[in-house]
Amino acid sequence: MEQQLAQEQKKPNLLAFQIALLYAIYNLALIYLSEAMGMGGANYENVSIGLKILSTALTYVPFIAAIIYVQTKHRSELGGFITFGRAFSAGFKVAAYAGLFIALLTVLYYKILSPGSMEAIIDAARAKAGSDEQQLKGIEMMSKYMILFMVFGLAVTFTISGLIISLISAAIVKKENPNPFARQADEQFGAN
Repeated sequence: MEQQLAQEQKKPNLLAFQIALLYAIYNLALIYLSEAMGMGGANYENVSIGLKILSTALTYVPFIAAIIYVQTKHRSELGGFITFGRAFSAGFKVAAYAGLFIALLTVLYYKILSPGSMEAIIDAARAKAGSDEQQLKGIEMMSKYMILFMVFGLAVTFTISGLIISLISAAIVKKENPNPFARQADEQFGAN
């Protein structure tokens, strides 16, 4: 009984928080790397498809790895067994935290660390619009709220993609205890 209570108290919250924060800092470093390579927001349309694929892979492969790491680490904390729901919950927490942290660091980047980058994005949109007055008027209206749309989009994108990744990885990571009556550590069946 004590073993079961101890396992119910083990939650992946702190681990998910730490890994998501680490991933968000990595993502901020990727933004700087993209800017240094000339692939920043204003120039993204001019980048080759190969570099776009590389950029996407550098974003999502570590994201997937972070989710799976938290799920497997939590499974080992629980004695080697984890249900689908618990694995999904652990992975989704990473995704939700990561979406929040990436959104906050994006605001920090575009408002404080590199405010010229947002202006460059808006200037590129103006150049693309050319002399179309309606598009220019729309860009002027959007420019005031561009960071909000960007931040909201990032938070939602990472949360939804993390939800899907967590569903898939939870199905892979789950390992049910074969002994449905196990309430404590058992050498043959492990812990519940």
